[in-house]
Amino acid sequence: MPERLSSALKGASEIPVLLDEFNFNIDDEFVRRFGGGIVKLLSMGQPDLKQYMTFTESPLDKLSDG
Repeated sequence: MPERLSSALKGASEIPVLLDEFNFNIDDEFVRRFGGGIVKLLSMGQPDLKQYMTFTESPLDKLSDG
């Protein structure tokens, strides 16, 4: 089963990773925002998920600045 899923998804969903926006550093903030993006993608195909989504989309450091 994993082989079939892997071949079905191969090339179907490419997500550009703009590491320069994160100073080429995969840190907690990068992973948090990347994960949030993935959850948003999932909710596009499964709109019922939106009612359970309560995460902040903005970078955490920008929230604390004001």
